[in-house]
Amino acid sequence: MRVLEIMGSWLPVIALLVAAAGVYTAFNRRHALIGTGLAVFAAMLFLGITLTVFRDVYLDHLPRGASPAAAGAVYDALIRFLRAGVRALGAAALITAVGAFLSGPSRIAVHVRTGCRRSIGALRDVAISGGLRLGAVGRFVHRFKRWIGAAILVVAAVVLFTWSYPTMTVVVWTAVIVLVGFAIREFLDTGPAQHATGPPKTAAG
Repeated sequence: MRVLEIMGSWLPVIALLVAAAGVYTAFNRRHALIGTGLAVFAAMLFLGITLTVFRDVYLDHLPRGASPAAAGAVYDALIRFLRAGVRALGAAALITAVGAFLSGPSRIAVHVRTGCRRSIGALRDVAISGGLRLGAVGRFVHRFKRWIGAAILVVAAVVLFTWSYPTMTVVVWTAVIVLVGFAIREFLDTGPAQHATGPPKTAAG
């Protein structure tokens, strides 16, 4: 039972570290990230199905006189952390693969990003026309837009790695909060500062 508890806690972390090392050493890191995410998701899906099927096999081969309810409760207690880790890692892998795909140059990804950017830009224009003034905040966000995005991802990763036994719900809500953070970043980005210029000069002659 102690071994299963340790596996349930550290197996997702070890798998993510190995996957990160593989992506870092790949020639095309974005393609490697998509492939790794899908592969990890498929592996976690297979492992989850295997745990469920093995539970039925285990209960079907109990000795006479054994209580199926008690045996099932023991089995569920043994694999509780492992199952939670499998679900959390599978959700994180799938979300990572989708995010890596949407950040690429494919037509679908470009359309999705363009549509989101235009929708948020239209909402920002409506807010500005209603009296909202972003000013220095908008210029700051535009200047450090990449760093702000990296900070959002780092904070999300720290939350997941420091959370005690993160579940699939924690992973999904973390992804939702990350998307909200990127949407707020896009909303606050007013573009480069517009410098006032004098009247155009004309050549004398």
